[in-house]
Amino acid sequence: MFAPEKFFTGGPFASASINSQNFADGLYFMYLFESSLKERNKIEEARITAMLNNDLDLALKKKTELDYLDGVFKLTMEIHKTDGGLDS
Repeated sequence: MFAPEKFFTGGPFASASINSQNFADGLYFMYLFESSLKERNKIEEARITAMLNNDLDLALKKKTELDYLDGVFKLTMEIHKTDGGLDS
C-alpha cells in the first residue's frame, strides 16, 4: 500500500527532498543576510552624516549599532562556516 507521508523520507526521493530543502534554506539565508547588509549600510551612512554634522551623540549611537551588527555577522558566519565556505 502507498504511504504518501513516507514518500520523501525513504527511497530515491529522500535525498532530493533534503537537497531541495537545503537549497531553499540557503536562498532564504542569503536574502536575510543581504537585507541585513543593506540595513548596515544605511546605519553607516547615518553615522557618517552625524559625524559631518558634529552630532556626536547620534554618531556614538550609530557606532554602537554597527558594533552590534558586526558581532552578529561574525557569529552568523562562524555558525555557517564549513570547509568549502557558506552552505548553499
